[in-house]
Amino acid sequence: MASDKDDLEHELRHNLKLRRKLGAQAGKAEAAISGKQGGGIAYRLGWVLYWICLALGGAWLVFAVTMDGGLDATFAMVARAPLAVLLMHGLPPLVLYGRGRAFRYVLSGE
Repeated sequence: MASDKDDLEHELRHNLKLRRKLGAQAGKAEAAISGKQGGGIAYRLGWVLYWICLALGGAWLVFAVTMDGGLDATFAMVARAPLAVLLMHGLPPLVLYGRGRAFRYVLSGE
């Protein structure tokens, strides 16, 4: 009977020791993942530049439509020359969006 109790106590201590080791390894893994995902200044800078490029693209569209005389004039221009309107109004925001994505990709490490 005493032997069973000693064996059980030994197994419980061994189990606790293994749990401590696994807990320490899990903590290290979580720290490594969280440090990689959202830590550095380059990560934040990538996201800031991304949002700046999106805002500039949106501002370009608003500016282009208002300078053409509003939505009615823009729609009339689209009916006459759709490719020209696409190049004038659509290409710069698309380029800014792509540039913002590139900034975010390179600087954030995604």
